[in-house]
Amino acid sequence: MKKIDIIYFKSYLSFFILLSLALVSCDKTKIQFGQAFVDNSYSNIILVDTLTTELSTVYFDSLPTSGSGIMLVGNYNDNFFGKVAAKSFLEIQPPVVNDLAVNSVYDSLVLIIKPNKSYYGDTSFNSELAVYQLNNQLTLPQGQAYFYNTTDFPVNPFPLADINILISPNNTDSIPIRLDDGFGQNLFDLYKAQDYVMQSPNNFINFFKGLQLSASAGNMHAVYGFKDSLIMRMYYHETNVFNESKYLDFTFYDNDNSQFNQVKADRSGTPLTAFGGSNKEVASSNTNNEAYLQNLTGFLPKVKFPTLRGLLLRPDFVKILKAELIVKPLKDSYNSITPLPPILYVSPTDQSNILGTPLSVRGSSGIVTAQTGNLMIDPIYQENTEYSYDITSYLQQLILVSSYNQNGLLIAPPPSVNVSTLNRTIIGDQKNTQGGLQLKIYYVSINP
Repeated sequence: MKKIDIIYFKSYLSFFILLSLALVSCDKTKIQFGQAFVDNSYSNIILVDTLTTELSTVYFDSLPTSGSGIMLVGNYNDNFFGKVAAKSFLEIQPPVVNDLAVNSVYDSLVLIIKPNKSYYGDTSFNSELAVYQLNNQLTLPQGQAYFYNTTDFPVNPFPLADINILISPNNTDSIPIRLDDGFGQNLFDLYKAQDYVMQSPNNFINFFKGLQLSASAGNMHAVYGFKDSLIMRMYYHETNVFNESKYLDFTFYDNDNSQFNQVKADRSGTPLTAFGGSNKEVASSNTNNEAYLQNLTGFLPKVKFPTLRGLLLRPDFVKILKAELIVKPLKDSYNSITPLPPILYVSPTDQSNILGTPLSVRGSSGIVTAQTGNLMIDPIYQENTEYSYDITSYLQQLILVSSYNQNGLLIAPPPSVNVSTLNRTIIGDQKNTQGGLQLKIYYVSINP
């Protein structure tokens, strides 16, 4: 009898131990993820979409634009970002010096620029382009490795050319701009004489400092992208029985990484007047419950999660299983003239607001790539346009940080285009009814 009691007690004890393990172990409970709530005796998956996110706009005084491979030229007016203007600065090198026939005669000097099919603004209007000669060489200050979007160099106030033209970015192969004939004749005479200034790129740049391409008197409605491989072509002919036309090519020079784009904006009358002086980060509550993204003019949105650690106070909380951040651009803030960036990264940062490594995702093939935002556009109502990001791993780490911090995520275009496009986005915070942020967190819950 006692033996039977002992066997019964051991069986009861084994059952109790197994039951206890089932209560505390997530692995023991079969959970089919994909539902907001999984009902069984021990564990659930809970969806929380009420946690507060803090939205702000971070402003950067200047960005390096040297060596982007793109020349940006033009200007346009933006209701959100103000009057945006872009200029390009570059150097030219001479052709190899060869003997010219004595009967060679100068005809013209033409700058040939090639659109790269990128643009921002309304291209249905004619554009007025101007070409200026630089007064000073494009020399970097000591200790500086780049020119910035705020850098400027003085030019001769009398343009070498000023043209009015309709640019069709997708159809225009090249744009010829005839330069001043007096300037062209002088270069031709120097080349024909095999002058010292034509003997090397350095000699030539000491003589001819370079060019600035810009909008003439600000009279444009778009900013256009051009390939930096422009040509300054000198046409001449030899006076024989039949004139023989020839040309020489002065080409783009960037061995010293000196080509850069200046991009400036007059923000008068826009919400962005809140930025200036020491204001490098402004909460969305001070900018109409909005945050602004246009990297090339210095604006990036930042998202923080101040109430995340409140999950730890829940008695049933075990761990974050999945977290999704949905970013919705403001309704009516974009169109075919001012389109949304096709790709936006989210990168960790702290109070320094320095971009970290973008959050990544592992694809079905096992390859890890940066998350692009998976942009979905609602072309009719614009109510369901959104970028979405899996921020599970990021929040799983952030919830462990116990001290007060300014950690968050910066939303930015990829490095490959962040200084070559003016694409912009306006997003709202959680109080903005026209488009904003949504945070969805699924966590594993164990019944206490």
